Amino acid sequence: MFDLQATDGSVRRKEYVSPIAPGGEAIKDPPASLLDGDAAIELHGRLLDHYLREIDRQAENRREMATDEDFYDNEQWSDDDKAILEARGQKALVYNVTATTIDWVLGTERRARSDFKVLPRRKKDAKPAERKSELLKYLSDCNDSPFHWSRAFADAVKVGCGWIEDAIQDGTENEPIVTRYCNWREMLGDSSASEMDYSDGRYIFRSKWVDVDVACAIFKNRKEIIESSVDNVDQFVELSLYGDGPMDQKEMDLDRVTTGRRSDNAIGGYHRRRVRLIECWYRAPAEVPKISKGMFAGEIYDPRSPGHQEEIAAGESEVVTRTTMRMNCAIFTTFGMLWMGPSPYRHNRFPFTPVWGFRRGRNGLPYGMIRRIRDIQEDINKRASKALHILSTNKVIMDEGAVDDIAAFEEEIARPDAVIVKKAGKNIDINADRDLSQWHLELMSRSIAMVQQSSGVTDELMGRGTNATSGIAIQSRQDQGQMATSGLFDNLRYAKQKSGEKQCSLLEQFMTERKAFRITDKRGNPQYIEVNDELPENDITRSKADFTITEADWRATIRQAQADELFSLLAKLAPGAPQLVMVVLDLLIESMDIPNREEIVKRIRQATGMSDPDQEEPTPDEMARKQLQMQQQQFTIQMALSELKKKEAEIRKLIAQAAEIEAKATNTKVQSQRVAMDAAGAAVAQPGITHVADHILGESGFKSVTDQKNEAQEAMAMAQAAQAQAAPQPQPPQGAVNV
Repeated sequence: MFDLQATDGSVRRKEYVSPIAPGGEAIKDPPASLLDGDAAIELHGRLLDHYLREIDRQAENRREMATDEDFYDNEQWSDDDKAILEARGQKALVYNVTATTIDWVLGTERRARSDFKVLPRRKKDAKPAERKSELLKYLSDCNDSPFHWSRAFADAVKVGCGWIEDAIQDGTENEPIVTRYCNWREMLGDSSASEMDYSDGRYIFRSKWVDVDVACAIFKNRKEIIESSVDNVDQFVELSLYGDGPMDQKEMDLDRVTTGRRSDNAIGGYHRRRVRLIECWYRAPAEVPKISKGMFAGEIYDPRSPGHQEEIAAGESEVVTRTTMRMNCAIFTTFGMLWMGPSPYRHNRFPFTPVWGFRRGRNGLPYGMIRRIRDIQEDINKRASKALHILSTNKVIMDEGAVDDIAAFEEEIARPDAVIVKKAGKNIDINADRDLSQWHLELMSRSIAMVQQSSGVTDELMGRGTNATSGIAIQSRQDQGQMATSGLFDNLRYAKQKSGEKQCSLLEQFMTERKAFRITDKRGNPQYIEVNDELPENDITRSKADFTITEADWRATIRQAQADELFSLLAKLAPGAPQLVMVVLDLLIESMDIPNREEIVKRIRQATGMSDPDQEEPTPDEMARKQLQMQQQQFTIQMALSELKKKEAEIRKLIAQAAEIEAKATNTKVQSQRVAMDAAGAAVAQPGITHVADHILGESGFKSVTDQKNEAQEAMAMAQAAQAQAAPQPQPPQGAVNV
């Protein structure tokens, strides 16, 4: 297979990494006998017929697409209209409101490009899927893919359709997988297809003009066919029959004489010989071995795929022969076939992915934003040109014979300091209808406003002053404008999804060798990754993964408005429930468009212990943090148990001390009771001694319980008597007489 895209417009030979295509067929140049055989001749005629029919079917719409692109490039007047204006002495003014509108849409895409990731189909394939994501990001950087996507999106917005190619190229100097922009003027798709990815289409053509010597260097065995395509076909017929204006505009400009020197008079008599090469990818029914069941179900069987072999050996998949629409490729000129063969890609899809703007309902042909506002733009230019002409010229209505010399009068009236001498009784009205200029300018202003209404790109979106006074009103108008252009960004998202699926398939099919590469994060920190190094987690060819587009970043303004509303709500909840704010703080910061957002969220989650809701497995940092938390919890539990044991020991000690004290008190009571019993016995034995004992105890200050109770009762009675005496006596009423 061959790569027809080069920076200098020429064609270079590209060899595929794998010498065997899915199904086992070899990728090599077919012999001349096969290319000149009856089957090749029949295929060449059939494909050339499809090509010419598509040119005829899409000719009118492609001319309109070219005109739309001219309007963006400030070419908004036709040659006929310019000639008419010049004959009137009128200036063909261009007020390019269209370009400003388109630039806002294109700038939005460039400012907020979306991201992607690769998800595994099985949990055990998570690490290989992560390696695929990293490798695709590395390839995106090497191929400058974001810039190619911006060019394709620009075509979609301007003319209605842009193209991206995902292919394999020579890997000796560059990476083998390439994603690049294709000019819409070179592409012709199946106009009967209705799906946005051409999955129901039969063919896609790409036509390129190539220098003859370069073409002969690529197809060494087909030099005669290439020379015959140049010598036996008239150049004018070639341009008019096998191409159209948009496709061959550059080629026609190469032959135009602009300096007054003809090419045949140039030094050495050199003439640049060019030939048209037509590349066709087409689908035809064929018996194809395919994978049935398992992870790779639906893919064309590739005997070189380790994943296919392992799935089949494990009994999870099997190879079956099915009649399917097999993708093929052919490269030819208008004179004969140069190359043909089956597609080397296992995904069995077109390598081209369209990025749509809008499509006409009756025939599915594309058109862009400019088509909707082109008539209004023409009216703006005509109004401006007419108003300027009225203001810069003088219109005179005069009676016949008002001046003697009309020619002299015309010359004098054109002067800003003109002096006009007219005959008495004759009327001359100078600057008649001058007031019409303001009405042209008024209609011009309304047309400019209509451009905004038709396109959805309003003054609020572009940051201009408007009649909306409140922030809510401005935000509402911005939301309305974004909704009007959301279809374009949604189509871009769909195209990136389909293109990413092809890239992921090419990665799994052709990136079979060991490779080390470097990627950088948003902070510029490098990470060094290695794939296919015989470690299972780094093998990207043995598993199947799915390509997904992350959240569309072009919704940044809407997301920012929603984040502001959430921030206001949390500010109200913070005084009463601060813990609720801490729980959702990481999600709030994540929804805001601020620098270093990921790092801020990461630190907040480290501080609060929250995890990423989209994360399937914990990161090493989270695992370390959880382990530390578990250690801290174990330490806290051990400290609590130690404290509890200490308290238990103190309690047991206190209980023992209390028991010892109680035992001592019991012994004392027993001894006292024994002494009392002995004394009572002695008193009974000697009654006379009791009086002596009472006298001795009284002298020593001992008081019996009975004496204590009697003293307490006497003290209480004395206190009550003193209280009664201290109470105030009742006074007699005033005026009463004591008797």
